[in-house]
Amino acid sequence: MRECPGPCNAAHRRRASGAAVPGEPVWCRRCQALVRARLLELDSAAGLLSALQGGQRARPGERVSGSRGRPSPAPHVDDLDELLNTLLSWEDAYREHRALAPRPRRGRFAPTLAGSIAWLAAHLDGLLAFDGAADFGREVLRLHRRLVRHTRGGRRAGRVRMPCPGCDLRSLEHDEENDGVRCRNQRCRRIYTAEEYRIRLDGSEGGGAR
Repeated sequence: MRECPGPCNAAHRRRASGAAVPGEPVWCRRCQALVRARLLELDSAAGLLSALQGGQRARPGERVSGSRGRPSPAPHVDDLDELLNTLLSWEDAYREHRALAPRPRRGRFAPTLAGSIAWLAAHLDGLLAFDGAADFGREVLRLHRRLVRHTRGGRRAGRVRMPCPGCDLRSLEHDEENDGVRCRNQRCRRIYTAEEYRIRLDGSEGGGAR
């Protein structure tokens, strides 16, 4: 069984030791829930970014993610364009994989993005299990991190006030790369997903950190 490509295995990949969390079949259940949550948040994050930047929006073009084009004078417009075209590309790829009807034309940016996110969310169980599942999930998490970072004005999240459940020191900081928190204590260096950290603090469930 393959290991989950999500943040649950961040510490395992960094240390290259210990048991890895297996995928079910590709992503573990916790990371599946994380990808679902981040996917559903993309619409509101895109709307917030557009509002903060004066209402400019990307157009629902057909350029696929990664293709070269003339850079926009406003970087956030390029990010919104990449968001839309990446999601549309995954929708098209999965429709083709399942021999489903071609994607309908949905009009302007907002309904096109909302429609694609709703469609992907409705088919997420399959998307997280088919051949491109690992790349799809990673791109959702990456796009979400990028949009959230822009809405914070480019500021990275700082330290966490609560102590680390592993070493009890106030040495935690947000880990945007892995969608959670990590301990800066060299003797601990634990990494928690946001859900694992919440559970540890609540004391309602044990285990989970690596």
